[in-house]
Amino acid sequence: MPQEEVGRATEFVSAMQLIGGAAQLNLGIGIMRWLPGAGRKSVRLVFGSLLLIMPLSGLAGLVYGLLVPRVALVAAGEGSFGFGLLLLVLGCAGWGVFVVHDFVMVAAGRPWLAVWRSGTFAVARIGLLAVLGAGLASQGMVLSWVIPVVVWIGVGTIVLWFLVRRFAAAGGPGVLPSRATMAGFLAPTAVAQLGAVLLYNQIPLLANFRMGNAIGAVFFIAWQATVVIDTAAVFFTNSLAVQTAREPHRAVELARRTRRRMLVLFVPLLALGAALGWPVLRVLGPGYTVGAPIIAALMVGVLFRLVVVFELARRQADGDGTGYARLSLLNCGLVVAIASLTPLPDPATTHPALVMLPFVLGYLVVQTAFAAVLTVTDRRARCRTSNRSLERV
Repeated sequence: MPQEEVGRATEFVSAMQLIGGAAQLNLGIGIMRWLPGAGRKSVRLVFGSLLLIMPLSGLAGLVYGLLVPRVALVAAGEGSFGFGLLLLVLGCAGWGVFVVHDFVMVAAGRPWLAVWRSGTFAVARIGLLAVLGAGLASQGMVLSWVIPVVVWIGVGTIVLWFLVRRFAAAGGPGVLPSRATMAGFLAPTAVAQLGAVLLYNQIPLLANFRMGNAIGAVFFIAWQATVVIDTAAVFFTNSLAVQTAREPHRAVELARRTRRRMLVLFVPLLALGAALGWPVLRVLGPGYTVGAPIIAALMVGVLFRLVVVFELARRQADGDGTGYARLSLLNCGLVVAIASLTPLPDPATTHPALVMLPFVLGYLVVQTAFAAVLTVTDRRARCRTSNRSLERV
């Protein structure tokens, strides 16, 4: 597929994930915190959340498509604008609850269902891209996302219905937090989640709008390497919320163990990602290999970002919604602001890697600064705790 067509299609994908992610309102984490003790109220908690997210995400997709028609036109291909708008609404509504399904499966003690669901989704999506991409170009890439999202959400909802009912029946009467408690947690963390969604999906949109579709396609592929590892680290550390909810007396120990395991698992992956950048991009075509040094630099940024991801998970597990929101918005907002405002070289006369460089440097500088501040703050807190313990002795 020509790079320009890939770039056009990534505008739709980024917009769909941006809207669907924002509409989740951090209810996925809320479910992980509250489902273990919900008992017979689990069905109401889970499906009440899904029935809030899906129409909200679909409506947001409709508004976005009307305000930014170029995204819907990509999906329309040679068809009508209305058809492209319908695909955007369906994609947003489905993506809004797609990730939440994974949270429910994990919280209900069936994490391997989430693994199989995501794996089969990926295979189906790649297969459809191979079949549709050559003939339909950018629209084929759009359909390779929307069709599996709709099908997997339909089947997944049926599976969740039986899974959650069985979980509820085995859990006893159960309790749910009050609405005020839920709102007190969700309001700030939903705003914070918006920061992460902007980081993952607004950055590649800005790349396309500011660099053009050809360079934007390369940046999208490179940025996905960052998003994949970052998202995996977030999911890995989110388990701390479930563990802490079940054993709150072990919060400090569980946090320390989660941080150690995260570093052991993800640091080698970052090194592997940097090393595999060029050969993987070469498979996509010679025009993509200019993104290899960009991937390597981004992997360094993710290394420092891991410190931020862990601190976000710790605050979330402790119920510190305000602290979580403040850290997430500052971190992600600065990266988005730099990508929005930093002047770029002329894409027509400058090497593509140099055009992408300001985005990469902005990400790297922000993550390095936050990691340094959080590390120093954590060490000071440990020293204060240790001194207090010695004084008691």
